[in-house]
Amino acid sequence: MKEWWLQVGLLGVPLLAVYLHIPSPQLSPALRSWKSSGSFFTYKDLNVFYRDSSGAVGSSDVVVLLHGFPTSSYDWSKIWEGLTQRFHRVIALDFLGFGFSDKPRPHGYSIFEQATIVEGLLRHLGLRHQRINLLSHDYGDTVAQELLH
Repeated sequence: MKEWWLQVGLLGVPLLAVYLHIPSPQLSPALRSWKSSGSFFTYKDLNVFYRDSSGAVGSSDVVVLLHGFPTSSYDWSKIWEGLTQRFHRVIALDFLGFGFSDKPRPHGYSIFEQATIVEGLLRHLGLRHQRINLLSHDYGDTVAQELLH
């Protein structure tokens, strides 16, 4: 049994080859709808998905939603409509490496970069000097803390 690694390799290589050739699953109708109602902006040649909705008339409040790990902006889908009834603009993005945003490999992902991307999105949307409300959970909490710093 000295060559156990050879047996593992002989079994593992074909399994890896099969796995790498399995197509991605089709998006559900809800995810297709979420994606089609969003847009992309470019950060350092990388595409970052975001969704931006106008909402409450008479309000000037903007809320930016920061999702958790390991999910995406779709976390907010069930409360999106309620938020648009309260806020003038509701904005959510998929952090780099999550959801519909690019997932570069290799890449040194960091909280600091995610915060910089959020700032870049706000500049892109012309909200750099606007007062912003943040709503976050999990991973997004740490990004929010960096933004507040």
